[in-house]
Order: sequence, then structure tokens, then C-alpha cells
Amino acid sequence: MNTLRQLLIPLSFLATVMLFTNCKSTSSVPSPTETVEAPAAEDAILQSILKERMEEAGQQKLAEEPISGFVQGQQGSKFSKVPIYYATDREPTGDSNPYLFYSGERSTKGLRFGKCLVTIPKIHQLGEIERPSWWSLEFSEDPEEHIILKEIEPMGENDFFSELNLKARLADKQEALVFIHGYNTSFDEAVLRAAQVAYDVSFKGIPILYSWPSQGSLLGYWADGENNAWSVPHLEHFLEELAQQNCWDKIHIIAHSMGNRTLTKSLIALAKKDPGKRLFGQVILAAPDVNAKEFVQEIAPVIRKTANNVTLYASSKDKALVASQQFNKVPRAGEGGKNLIVVETVETVDASSIDTDFLGHNYFANTWLLINDLYKVLNKGWNAEQRKLKDGRKNNKKYWAF
Repeated sequence: MNTLRQLLIPLSFLATVMLFTNCKSTSSVPSPTETVEAPAAEDAILQSILKERMEEAGQQKLAEEPISGFVQGQQGSKFSKVPIYYATDREPTGDSNPYLFYSGERSTKGLRFGKCLVTIPKIHQLGEIERPSWWSLEFSEDPEEHIILKEIEPMGENDFFSELNLKARLADKQEALVFIHGYNTSFDEAVLRAAQVAYDVSFKGIPILYSWPSQGSLLGYWADGENNAWSVPHLEHFLEELAQQNCWDKIHIIAHSMGNRTLTKSLIALAKKDPGKRLFGQVILAAPDVNAKEFVQEIAPVIRKTANNVTLYASSKDKALVASQQFNKVPRAGEGGKNLIVVETVETVDASSIDTDFLGHNYFANTWLLINDLYKVLNKGWNAEQRKLKDGRKNNKKYWAF
């Protein structure tokens, strides 16, 4: 019976999403520099964001090097090098190819550590992960055109934290940004997304990926859920160790989709260990695939005690969460519309009005307005009112919208 259930559940989930683009999608809305002309409103938004960034950096024009303290580059180079540190409880494959280095299987030796090198072209557009595409007759990677995972260097735990301490002290800001991916995400995809987000929000500290053993498959929803739960004590240990390093002024966290399950359970465990200590700065819950009732009653009141601020991004256009709701038979915390979650301890931002890709699940990372909002949250620590979002009311509680 259990075998039959495990077979039917992913098939049911696949049938629900039908022809939707899966969570691996890295496409974004068309940019003004593409051959397909962007709508005037979108063009104005992007130009406004770029102008604001340049003015804050005291620049008259877009510089060759991005506004980001962790990025490495050379004068005249057409791409930048972005180091991403990582902790993972995936099992290595034994393949030296960085795109195949880690599997979707559970680690046999607990947490593994290391760093990756990603290159990002100077032509990069906000919100995009530029990759070779056969329909563009691109059959190989070009660092001047594509975001590329160049290297993976495994490290021992002691060496990992020693190097983090050193790099943190040399960074523009002594801050960390931990990214936790969602369902249907391979290790290489998680690295590229972590690099793109940190780069696009011009983060000036150290970006770090925590990667749990997702299968990287649309049919892997059931297995991903079990692996995600299995990963909780490992993430808890990692966040605790990271917070104990004396090199950080702040540690920020972004979790996407199913990654929020692991994060929220880990934060609850940490809150119980030391109820009076706020270990983290900004905690961002992007499109959380979490039971909405549990979030309101059990999660939200506790995790706020671990952070200076908690932001939840939700959208009624998120088709993946609609499918998850039908699959799990309960609303998800990242849904907008009638199921929008509004609680006193969390700043809820309804992103339903923003145009997204077809599936509408990666909007936090591939739409200009959201990237700019993350920029203000992470780099300035601004709350929703300071970010000039529109306020609304639900059950006499305030939420925010674009």
C-alpha cells in the first residue's frame, strides 16, 4: 500500500500542474535589451531601479564592476567571478563535473562543506539566469553570455569556518546571506540561483547556500518532502554554528518554497534552545510551501523571536502552490488572495499584482520589483512602510502589497 501511495502521489502532483513550467525555470520577464521589446511600464521600472542603484553608489554611469563587495573581477573583463560558500547534506556522485558533483541522495556522512565559483556576464539582466539554449543555437557555455558554475571545492568543516571568518572580515559588510532552495532543485541549480540573487540585490557580505537533498525532479515531490524533513537537524546545526562565529554583524536568510519547511522547523528548535536570543537579521520566507494553519498557530509566533524581522512574500498567481494545496488538502502559507496569511509577528507582502513567469513560483528572484524590494530589505533593513509599499487590511491586521 505504501509503495502504491508513493507512486500515485507524484503522478497526482504532476497531473495537477499539467503543462506548467517546473520549478527549475530560470527565465524572467523580457528585459529592455532583448529583441522582444519590453512594455513601457516594465522598462520604466527597470530603469528606475538601475538609476537608484547608481545614485546610491555615487556613480554617473553603470560601472564595469557590479555594486557588490563579494564579487571578484578584472578590469576589462566581460564577466565577474562570484564565490558561493555552501553546506549540504547531499551525497557526492563521484563525478568531477561541477554540474553533476552532488546527487539528490542523502549524505552518508552528515553535513558537507565547500565553496563554488560562479561566473556572471556583464550583460546579465536583473532576474535572469542566462543559460545556453538550443532554440538560440547555443550549444556550449560562454562566460561572456551565460551564468556558469565553474568549480566546486569541497572543504572540511574547520577549514570552511576558518575561511568564512577571514572572508567576512575582508568583506564590505560583516554579514552573511544564507539561501535555502525549494523543491525540484538540483545542487547546481541552487548554486546558480544563490549567486544570481546575491548579485542582483548587490549584497555586500558573504553569500552562502544551504542545499538539502532535493531530487531535482517534478515527480520527486513526495521524496523531496521526506528529505526536507530529514534535513532539519542538519540545518539547525549549521545555522547554530554559523551564528556562533564571531565575524558576523548580521546573518540574513532567504528560503524558497519547500525550503521554508526546513527553515521554520530549524528556527523553532533554535528558539527553544535560547528563547531570548535573536540570532538573525532579516528572515525572508519566499512563496513558502508550508501548512498555512500551522504557520499561523505554531510557526509565526516562535520564529519572530529568532530574527529582527520576518518577511513573507505571497502570490495568488503561484500555480505551484495551488497544486501543492490540492495535493496536501490544506492551504499553503505562500498563497495570496483569500488564503493570504496575515499575522502580527510577520510582515506579509502580497505580490499578486506583479507579472511573473508562467508558473509564478520564482517571482521573488526573477522579477524586478521583488529584487529591488529584497535589495532594500537586506541592504538597508527597511520595513514595508519605509519601502513605500501599499498597505491593506485583512481581519483587522495590516499587510502590504505592490
